[in-house]
Amino acid sequence: MRTKFALVSVLTTLLTVILLGIPLTFYAAYAHLAQADHDAVLQAQTLATLTRESAGSGTGQLTSWIDSQQRNVRATVVMPSGTRYGAPVPCLQQPEPHADDLEQWTCRGDRVASLAVPMPGGEAQIDVAVDTAEAGEETLRVIALLAAAAVVLPAVSVVFADRLARSVVRTAQELTDVAADLRQGRLDSRFTGAGPPELHQLGITLNALAARLDALVANERESLADLSHRLRTPITSLMLQAEALKDRRQGERILSALHDLNTEVTRVIRHARKPIAAKGGLTAFLDMVVAERVAFWEVLAEEQGRACELTVQDTGCQVYVPQAELEAAVDVLLENVFTHTPETAGVRITVRADPDGGAELAIDDDGPGFSDLRVVERGRSTGGSSGLGLDIARRTATISGGRLVLSTSPTGGARVTVSFGGPQAAHRPADTRRGSGGAS
Repeated sequence: MRTKFALVSVLTTLLTVILLGIPLTFYAAYAHLAQADHDAVLQAQTLATLTRESAGSGTGQLTSWIDSQQRNVRATVVMPSGTRYGAPVPCLQQPEPHADDLEQWTCRGDRVASLAVPMPGGEAQIDVAVDTAEAGEETLRVIALLAAAAVVLPAVSVVFADRLARSVVRTAQELTDVAADLRQGRLDSRFTGAGPPELHQLGITLNALAARLDALVANERESLADLSHRLRTPITSLMLQAEALKDRRQGERILSALHDLNTEVTRVIRHARKPIAAKGGLTAFLDMVVAERVAFWEVLAEEQGRACELTVQDTGCQVYVPQAELEAAVDVLLENVFTHTPETAGVRITVRADPDGGAELAIDDDGPGFSDLRVVERGRSTGGSSGLGLDIARRTATISGGRLVLSTSPTGGARVTVSFGGPQAAHRPADTRRGSGGAS
């Protein structure tokens, strides 16, 4: 932007200098020639007066005046007797002025004024020539001055334009930084700069939007924490009933499951009440998270006799998703397989890096495949579940700059492909493609 400001400033200044310089040059040339004509006429009229007076007082004053003229003025007087005073004006053709008539003409570049003065015994011929060489030199000086202005003024305009552009660019960059912070979840980021009134007003509006988002997110997370906290009462009741069971082995098994559930509820409450800025990193490594979650689900796969194969084609696949949210999304996708396919249906998980940044997770199973094209919609399910699973994974991918795609695996089962954006991924709407029917 600063370069464009400078370029526009240079072009505007040059155009102004040219538009003013061309007529000014012609005017300067015309003014100098007009001044030469005026000087020639004035000198001729003065010389005519002295010539008339010389008939009675002698030619002393006349010759003295001619000798005192500047070097760019040549004056000559030819008396009726043929006597010449001053240097002649050389010219091939010379008009013949009538008595008391002033003639103006050009002689070899000089501006000449000729006048015939009636005197006793005839007419005296007066010619005054003004050299225009200095006028040409003055015109060249004007042109040189305009050329210097064409160099200096654009340079000066660039300096001022750059100062203006710098303030605009600095303010725009601060606004961009704040927007980037908000995009990455740092809702406490605010615009504190100055700048042009329009951009400053935009910054105030952006701050108001950030404050509103912060308040909405805080309220939603608090509501989630309160809701999760309410689950503790029925869990505690179930734990007491489990302890009262006569079958000690079965009671301990139920208690263990309830303790795990209680731990998970506690984790949800802490996670919900933790400020966004304090959650740690906003990115995670997809290959490491998937490997960890697959290891967790492999225990159940072995119990069911289900083949579970993990293929990591690339390592160090960093994605723009907090680790806790990425773990939840991967768990949801794997849970879908274990819940909505037969126990003997195999599952294959593949992790690969995206050449454009981010990474991709593909999960293929050997189950019956999808039966409803709308299973990815929030709250819709064909298997009796809440219908939130695929929507959670889809929203996680979309927020990171990726997308979720449903299709059919090579064995005829379901394939879920989720792409996650990298740390520098821009936010863009994700296309949710749906293949043939399925789970939630």
